Amino acid sequence: MKERIRTAWEMVLYNWSVLLCFEMLYRGTGFLLLFPMLQTILGRLPGLAGEAFLSQENLPRLFERPQALLALLSAALLAGLFICFELSALLLYSEKGWRGEKITLWRLWRETALRAAALAHPKRVLALGALPAMMLSVFAVESGYLRKVRIPEFISEYLAGEPLTLCLFLLVILGAHLAAFFYLFGFPVLLLQGGSFPDSWRESLRLLRGRAWRTAGRLAGCVAASLALLWGAAVAAVALLALGLRIFLGEEAGRGEFRAWVFALEGVWPIAAGALISAFLSAVVVLLFHQYRGDVRPGRAAVKPGGWGAVRRTAAALCTLSALLIFSESEAGGRVWNTDGRSAWVVAHRAGAAFGPENTSAALEEAIVSGADMAEIDVRQLKDGTLVVVHDANFRRTAGVNLAVEDADYDQVKQLDVGSAYSTRFAGEPVPTLEELLLSAKGRIRLMIELKGDGRGKELVGDTLRLLKRCGMEDQCAIASTSLLSLREAKERCPEMATVYISALLLSRTYDLKYVDAYSVEATALTRELVLRARDQGKQVFAWTANTERTIRKIIECGADGIVTDNPDLAQYCLRSMEETLLADFLCGLFFP
Repeated sequence: MKERIRTAWEMVLYNWSVLLCFEMLYRGTGFLLLFPMLQTILGRLPGLAGEAFLSQENLPRLFERPQALLALLSAALLAGLFICFELSALLLYSEKGWRGEKITLWRLWRETALRAAALAHPKRVLALGALPAMMLSVFAVESGYLRKVRIPEFISEYLAGEPLTLCLFLLVILGAHLAAFFYLFGFPVLLLQGGSFPDSWRESLRLLRGRAWRTAGRLAGCVAASLALLWGAAVAAVALLALGLRIFLGEEAGRGEFRAWVFALEGVWPIAAGALISAFLSAVVVLLFHQYRGDVRPGRAAVKPGGWGAVRRTAAALCTLSALLIFSESEAGGRVWNTDGRSAWVVAHRAGAAFGPENTSAALEEAIVSGADMAEIDVRQLKDGTLVVVHDANFRRTAGVNLAVEDADYDQVKQLDVGSAYSTRFAGEPVPTLEELLLSAKGRIRLMIELKGDGRGKELVGDTLRLLKRCGMEDQCAIASTSLLSLREAKERCPEMATVYISALLLSRTYDLKYVDAYSVEATALTRELVLRARDQGKQVFAWTANTERTIRKIIECGADGIVTDNPDLAQYCLRSMEETLLADFLCGLFFP
């Protein structure tokens, strides 16, 4: 194992400056060329589908028009080939390291372009089908962009509350791992030997025959040991940096300088460490590929020591690291400084579900205390017409009672306890009526009222608007819905009422939908382009549901007008400290107590 890890790292580090430069050039190409092309194609999809926009309401229309479907497949093929370009480069890079050959950035780029383009051949294009399996497996670390794919938070939260669905999802994940694993040597066969996709699949299975368990163990062992080594080296470097700053600058000045360095290194680390880990896994795959084939590693050409050679290598290393630092601070590297997102509203999702039972008076009070600008609540109509605040169509999850909202009357609902399932501290917390929350919020916090219009709530829009008027809350509330018909009705009945269209995804060229004052999109689908185009039409943009620092910061960097979150405190922290992170705070507390 030690010899295998040593050889793999030797392969990775043999041309390390070329690897980092390639990663920067690859990301820059994606930022400047690929992403604009994909945005252009996706922006045309609504028109090709015969619609002004595409959302979860009319998405099936996309598959009814051949031209729209062809454009979508073209975008998928383009993105797949771009990801395969990186995979091809890493495997070729590792092959050069195994052979002990020096390679230039231009040569690596040119050879990769030729080999990756060959994957578009009809006999090889099916290899792109391995990418979804890789995306859902640990093999996603072989690609920088696959590694960025995340399951939307609202889906993971839903899965956590549905055991059967969660089991099915885990089976899909297991299947993805198995598919990616058994095609482990497929890409090396295609890239290094040529041939067709079926040939590469059969060869991969042949090489793994009788070695599957050992190969899985070797991969896991190599990656785990190398991750530990890499993180250990990072911790040691940060500790030495802190020690040096304390000695030469003193504790107070050293703390400020240390925080600045940590913040800068947080931009460098994902690029450098990501490239090294991806290259290491590729190197292990190439190494096992050759070992299982019985290939003998060529001897490396001896390099004559020389003073000028050492100077050139040192200068190249310093230039590469300096370029990496500058690149990491750019938009292409992931940092965005010119943004309006720092003034975004904090919207407490379901009245603030992190610190109180969702959609309750207790949660609303916690949201107000936290300083949230707005609370989002869900409204449904009972059988007797009472408007109550509840998200699900059944009280089973929140109150532990199998009672459909549309079949209940208020005398039944007011007996329910929706607090005990959250915490004994909130035992006895009732299901609130909309009127109760309106009166609690009046003059204290704005409300985004999502209308859940399924079931018997035929007069949901009209009854809600009448209640808002009676409570004098029209100017402190916005009506939100996943249905444009409901928003249209709300606007026709009350033109001055603000409306918010909620959709998991939204594609449009103009974002000028009638009867809509703002959009609320799932955070994964949020882009800066969407925000800018919506702003051009005088619309606001909210993004949901952001419960991690990573997602919240993405929303801020995109310049959205509102962050819909269960945790208003975390959102407030991120807004206050865009140039700080929880990691920087932790390390400062550790090394500068």
